[in-house]
Amino acid sequence: CISFYQVNTGQAPTLLKKFERTTFNHLFWSPMGQFIVLANLGLTGGALEFLDTNDFTIMNVS
Repeated sequence: CISFYQVNTGQAPTLLKKFERTTFNHLFWSPMGQFIVLANLGLTGGALEFLDTNDFTIMNVS
């Protein structure tokens, strides 16, 4: 499972989104922080999912 949290100083982390059924084994963050690529790299030939973490929409799947 993959979970995203919001962390604020002096407060407990807040769960924003949780993806229960995932087969991804690599995560690649954008240097600017808004976008992430979820990747399944290995013997399956690879799969990529591009995610916008502002609203957790899947932008593209490859």
